[in-house]
Amino acid sequence: MRFCSLVAALLLSACAVSNATSQSVSEAEDELRGTTTKVVESRPLPIVEVSGLGQRRIDGAMTYLAIGDSSPTIVTFSIGEDGDVSDVQPHDLTRLFGRKAPQWEAVAGDAAGRVFVLAESTSTIAVLDPRLEDVTHTIRLEIPSSFPLASAWAADENSRGEGLVLLANGHVLVAKEKNPPAIVELGPRGAAPEGFRPELALGDRPFSLPASGESELVALKHWVLKAKDAKPIGDISELAVDGDGRLYLLSDQGRAIARLEGELEPAEDKIDVKALFSLPSKVAKPEGLVFASGTPFIATDGKKVAADALYELEPLF
Repeated sequence: MRFCSLVAALLLSACAVSNATSQSVSEAEDELRGTTTKVVESRPLPIVEVSGLGQRRIDGAMTYLAIGDSSPTIVTFSIGEDGDVSDVQPHDLTRLFGRKAPQWEAVAGDAAGRVFVLAESTSTIAVLDPRLEDVTHTIRLEIPSSFPLASAWAADENSRGEGLVLLANGHVLVAKEKNPPAIVELGPRGAAPEGFRPELALGDRPFSLPASGESELVALKHWVLKAKDAKPIGDISELAVDGDGRLYLLSDQGRAIARLEGELEPAEDKIDVKALFSLPSKVAKPEGLVFASGTPFIATDGKKVAADALYELEPLF
């Protein structure tokens, strides 16, 4: 009898632990949807329909970039350690790209000061010299017909590349906006996918490019949102990496920033969201995300110059 009582007690204890664990997991999943960020300050940007933010180094100093999809203009600016935005300069690149709307959806930079601009409709990345005077290289993004997302990529030119992350191995991560929202790794033809881990973040290094004026990067791997995260997130409008090498995505539809798992493993096919931060109501139609000294900045896609803004948010914990 004493033995039976002991077994019963152990079973009850195990059930209690199991129930507590299940409750903790449930609460943790609820917490992903329960954190709301706060705006510290907002500022106008001299650009219509902001579609992406990025950063680069010029003479060792970090500078920041903003683009829009309705005009060939790149805005450069600085962000101080106190979050102060200064030296805001628009650069009209009509001479290089013509007056037609370029459909730019993402921008990134490297430690050589070069600027990489992703055109969604043509699936190309134009590489600009540090002075923003010439296109020095063009990268074609190739989605083979055998790639699982090939038909979805071809079906809608307005639902392709929305975010861009340059990696230290010469690969790139591109966000597919929707149908389905996904992160796609592209690299040299024949290369094996490496996914993402903090040490692959480009950081203070130049991005590797071949000496020729053109090259291609081929889709190697993709990851989609887990079912539990697909509904609250909805779409992907931007990708960004913070100073600690953590990967984030921004959702316009879900109006949220998602912090992702530490690594995207080549052997996996799902995006694991570790934390979700809802944006305040005043941050409408978020399209750009960048981190400056640990502080997130969001750019919105307004239809008028006065409505476009750069929002400084509180740090994400």
